[in-house]
Amino acid sequence: MSLAIGQINPTVGDFEGNARKICSFLEQAEKTGSDLVVFPELAVCGYPVWDLANKSGFVDRGLRAVAQIANSTRNKRITAIFGFIDRSEKGSKKNHNSLAVVRGGRVVLKQAKTLLPTYDVFLEEIFFLRAKTHKTFSFNGTKVGPCICEDLWDDDYATKPGRLLKQKGAQVLVNLSASPYSDSGVGRRIEVICRKAAEYGLWVIYVNQVGGQDDLIFDGRSCVVAPNGKMTFVAPPFQEGLFYTTIDLNKKSRTLFIQRSKKTSSFVRIKEVYDALVLGLADYIRKNGFRNVVVGLSGGIDSALVAALACDALGSKFVIGAALPGPYSSKRSFEDARLMARKLGIEFRVKSIMSQYEHFMNATIAEKRKRGAPIREKRSISVAMENLQARLRGLQLMYISNDEGALLLTTGNKSELAMGYSTLYGDMCGGLSVIGDVYKTDVYRLARYRNSISPVIPLSIFSKAPSAELRPNQKDQDSLPPYSVLDRILYHYIEKNQSANEIVRTLRPKRITARTIRRVLTTVDHNEYKRRQLPPALRITEKAWFGRRMPITNEFDI
Repeated sequence: MSLAIGQINPTVGDFEGNARKICSFLEQAEKTGSDLVVFPELAVCGYPVWDLANKSGFVDRGLRAVAQIANSTRNKRITAIFGFIDRSEKGSKKNHNSLAVVRGGRVVLKQAKTLLPTYDVFLEEIFFLRAKTHKTFSFNGTKVGPCICEDLWDDDYATKPGRLLKQKGAQVLVNLSASPYSDSGVGRRIEVICRKAAEYGLWVIYVNQVGGQDDLIFDGRSCVVAPNGKMTFVAPPFQEGLFYTTIDLNKKSRTLFIQRSKKTSSFVRIKEVYDALVLGLADYIRKNGFRNVVVGLSGGIDSALVAALACDALGSKFVIGAALPGPYSSKRSFEDARLMARKLGIEFRVKSIMSQYEHFMNATIAEKRKRGAPIREKRSISVAMENLQARLRGLQLMYISNDEGALLLTTGNKSELAMGYSTLYGDMCGGLSVIGDVYKTDVYRLARYRNSISPVIPLSIFSKAPSAELRPNQKDQDSLPPYSVLDRILYHYIEKNQSANEIVRTLRPKRITARTIRRVLTTVDHNEYKRRQLPPALRITEKAWFGRRMPITNEFDI
C-alpha cells in the first residue's frame, strides 16, 4: 500500500481554507501514485470546536466541504479519509465527530467516533454522540478499519473499537487524531500506539493534527506501526506537510517489539517545548488576524524569553518592546532590557510610570488627610502601592495594544501564576499568556537553549536574582520558596494531583519540609480567582490551567 499522510494545520471554522488544503494535498498524493491519503480528526472544520459542534450553520458548511472534497476524487484512483462533523439522528441535540472515506467522487463510508474523552482539556461527551456501529471497508483487497483518536486509547473503556474492527476482519487500523502536545505525553502516546498494534496484530496508521488552536498546540508526529509493534514511519513534529511511506501487507514478522515510554532527554524536551511555544504563538497571532505584538520588557528572564519567542514566531519587525521604569526599577534592569531589544533587533520604547505613580500617591495622601485617615510612612510600601505600579504598567501596555492593534503578550510563568505572585489588571493584562504553563526553572532552561542558537538574551539577566522591583531591594524569594523547591512541589500538586501528605512523603528525601509544602498548596488554592482571569495560556504540560478546573469558593482541607 502506497500511503500519503496529510499532516495539516487547520483553522477552526475556515471550511474553504481547510477544504482547499485537503484537496491540494489529495491532488499531490494522486500525482505521486499514492493509493491512500489520510488526514486528521475533524480536518474539515478544525479541532476543538466546543459548542460550534451543534450549531446547524457550522455543521451545514462542513457537510458542503465534505461534498466538495469527495467531488475532487472524481476520475482519480486515490482514496481519501478525513474527519468532519456529521449530523446525528433526528431528535438529538448532539452531532457526531465522524470520518469520511471518499473515492470516485463520492462518500463510500462514514464512521462516528465511539470513545469520547471527557477529562482535562477534552470535553467531547458534552458536545458529541457516541457511535453505535463499527464499520470496515475494502481497499485494493485489504480490509481497513477506520477509527478516531480515543478509539485507540481504549484501556479504560469497556468498549474496544480496535478489537471490534479486527473481529470484522480489519487488517489495517486507520486512526484519525487530534492529540495535543505535552512535554511528558509524547512518549506515552507512542507507547500506546505501538502496544495496540501488537495487541491487535494489525497495522496502525495514525495521523495527527499539527499547529496551534487557542491554548492547545498539536505536534503532528503521525506514524505507521507494524502488527508486531515496530514503528516503520514517523512524520516530523511541529511541521505541516504531506508525507509518504509504504506498507507491505504481506510482510510477516514473529519478532514482537515492545515500545516502552522513554524519558526524553532534558535537551530534547526543552527544544521541543521551545518549538511548541513558537508554533503556538505564531498560529495564535496568524489565525486571529494580528500582525504584531507588544511585550513589556522588565530586564528580567521571563520577559526576555517571551520577547525571544515572539521574534522567532513572527520576526523582529513585528515585535514592540516597551520598558516601563518605575520608582524602584534598577538601572541595571533598564540597561538589560535595552540591550535585549538591541540584540533582538526590535523596536524599543520607554514609557516611565513615575509621574503617574507620584500623581496618584499625592492625590491619595491629600484625600486621606482630608478625611483624617492614617497616612503610611514614606518608606513603608504597601501591597496596594506595589500593585499600583504593576497596574500603571498594564495601563500603558494596553494603550499601545489598543491604539496600534498589537496583541499584548503576558510574561508571567506557571510558578508565579500558581502562587498568585502576579497582579490582576497589571502584569496579568494581555491577550495571550505565552509561558503561563512553563515553570520558572524551565524558563531559565528555555532561555539558555535559545542562547545556544544565538546569544540574544544578555548573560547579566541570568545572573541576577529574580525580582518584581516594586519596592526597595525586593527579591522573589522574600515571598516564595526558592524556585528549585517551589517547582517540585507545584509539579506534584498540579501535574501529579497528589495530596499534601503524598507530596510530603515523595519529597522527604529532598529535605523539603511539610510546613513549606502545606503553605505552597494553600497559597495555590487561595489564588484560583486570579487564574480565572488569566488570558489563554499555551499548554505544554499534561495539566495546564484550562484543564485544571477548581472551584474558587472552596473549604476543602488539603
